[in-house]
Amino acid sequence: MTSRPDMRNDMTIRLFYRILLGVALLICILSALGCQPADPMDSFVKQQESLPPDQRVPDWEKTKTLMSRRAPAVGEAAPDFTLATLEGSRTIRRSAFHESRPLVLLFGSFT
Repeated sequence: MTSRPDMRNDMTIRLFYRILLGVALLICILSALGCQPADPMDSFVKQQESLPPDQRVPDWEKTKTLMSRRAPAVGEAAPDFTLATLEGSRTIRRSAFHESRPLVLLFGSFT
């Protein structure tokens, strides 16, 4: 005979799998319908364009041009770029790492 705690645990597991299956089905349906999340770039560009030039992101025209570029496809090389190191003593080019090892780009705020 099964004890009450085992029955609750079994019911919790069944509920978890039902929810997981429901979420998976929802994702499949939405992707089949071609639903894509909204691109935040459009709203950001509209917001910046509505501001007076002195309140926009520094070097706004160049930033807007860079933002409007097509993203690389899966397996396609990332565009080449140059970044300064944290201490600012040297620069690093993306193409310098292209052939020798995988390159992982992390974007975010770590504060």
